[in-house]
Amino acid sequence: MNDITISNLKELEQLKTLQISIVSPESKEEAAGYLVKIDRASKQLTLDIKSMKQPHKAEIDRIDAAAKPWQQLLVERKDAIGRAILQYNNKVNEAIRLANQKAMEKYEVKVEKQENKAIAAGKPIPVVLPPVLASAPLKTEAVEGGRLTTVTRKTWKIVGTMEPEKLTRADFASKEVPDEFFILDTSRIGKIVRAGGTVPGVEVVIEESLSVRA
Repeated sequence: MNDITISNLKELEQLKTLQISIVSPESKEEAAGYLVKIDRASKQLTLDIKSMKQPHKAEIDRIDAAAKPWQQLLVERKDAIGRAILQYNNKVNEAIRLANQKAMEKYEVKVEKQENKAIAAGKPIPVVLPPVLASAPLKTEAVEGGRLTTVTRKTWKIVGTMEPEKLTRADFASKEVPDEFFILDTSRIGKIVRAGGTVPGVEVVIEESLSVRA
């Protein structure tokens, strides 16, 4: 802690070894005085830290501002190329699916014809080998010393709603979303309790703390 300049370091060192035992009005008054000193020292330390950080903060802000356009450019390029690759892969997968479906349909027709022909001739039904189906592209590809992996995940949305996680039960009045998926309206509950009211199922708790101003 000695490699930075703290204006009230001596006071902080004294407070570090402070021990309090409140057993009388006098010791309580002494402890209250120390509490005010601690609060004052804490505020002064915050000011000192802010002052020490300020020159560096200005330089950090300058670097961030200069780098931000490039960071945004990289994000945009990455997203655009990623979307293009996924779209291409989806087209390839769909083409393979349709080709395999068509091959299987032809196979089933061929099997049916062979079966009908064998039955009509009173011969054993021949074995017709299925076609070799095309395989979909691999989920993970090695490229330029790296790896590209197509990840599929399930998510959800509600049509016409940009931020459904912020909506309340009232917002979903016309939608078939069960009540258990809605969180408590803590802001509303807090207002009611602070105003002296009560909410069914909610316990009112009185918490005590000391507000110190130096």
